Amino acid sequence: WTGLDHWQLQVELSQYAGNPNLNEQLGTDYPLQSLVSPTGMWITQASLERVEGNKKIDWSMNAGVIAIGNNLMDIPALDYYANYTLDTPYNLSVIGYPIMPLTSPGAQIGIHHKHLGSLDYGYYNLDKTHQIASALGVTPLTPKLEGNLQLLQWSINPLANHSQQTKEEEGAQNMPDPLIQLGGYISSTDLKVNSNKNLGEGSNRGLYGTLTWPLSLPIGEDNRIWISSSLSLDPDNNPLISYSAAGLLSQGILSGRPQDVLALGLSRSGFSRGITPNQSYEGVVELNYKIQISERLQIQPLMQWIINPSGEGPRPTIWATGAQLNL
Repeated sequence: WTGLDHWQLQVELSQYAGNPNLNEQLGTDYPLQSLVSPTGMWITQASLERVEGNKKIDWSMNAGVIAIGNNLMDIPALDYYANYTLDTPYNLSVIGYPIMPLTSPGAQIGIHHKHLGSLDYGYYNLDKTHQIASALGVTPLTPKLEGNLQLLQWSINPLANHSQQTKEEEGAQNMPDPLIQLGGYISSTDLKVNSNKNLGEGSNRGLYGTLTWPLSLPIGEDNRIWISSSLSLDPDNNPLISYSAAGLLSQGILSGRPQDVLALGLSRSGFSRGITPNQSYEGVVELNYKIQISERLQIQPLMQWIINPSGEGPRPTIWATGAQLNL
């Protein structure tokens, strides 16, 4: 690595299409897949980024128009799922948070140590999230607001040396590396809406954590188990007071298909009784199988069960099936 090799400009536009109201039509609170947003062209990144190198201690940065990411709340195991509550880390639900494709002006900086892990901090100014989202014609669901969000996180791969040695011996692997991640967030938001309904604003603080770990099983050539959870410290201001999820990834369960991955995931989202007094929780179970056609093409048939849809009482469980194409 030379000095300039670390630096790059990132500009990304994303086109969203489809039916963003499908979950409402089905009666669920959260979408059945993560690529559901108001249709149109979004500005999903415009930033200056510094990538860490191979030194024992190095640093990274990403500043500009960004979403939460670049190691912050980054859980690679979730990339194997389609449901929004499983694919979106910790299912953060406070209005205005820059969760892809929503972005805001901000900066993320990280200090990385080969043996002690990474310490990352992020600051996001939420005043312009609505304007940035609508810049290319999208009508965002997020109203105009003022506020900011800060994140502080420590993460580590405790088996980094062993994982690198295994990859060198066995070649490229699909499975995510082991991960321990612990963090917290604090935000202050003021929604510019004329509504008597409490949508969740003001001061919001929360804690989160996740664990991804290799597991030996009689099926599959390589397996991972993961758990993830978050807790709101301001339940009267946060639409989601608690979140818990877990899953299993198993690669190569079929003979002759060493790169295919079977994924089972479960999540439970607990609603705030202060904001939505008639809602308790919504649960999700997803089972999918990612078929590796080539390095860049995968087909992923899936099934989902939505338990206690919208959390509003005795509603029947929703069963849905479909397929996702990954390019």
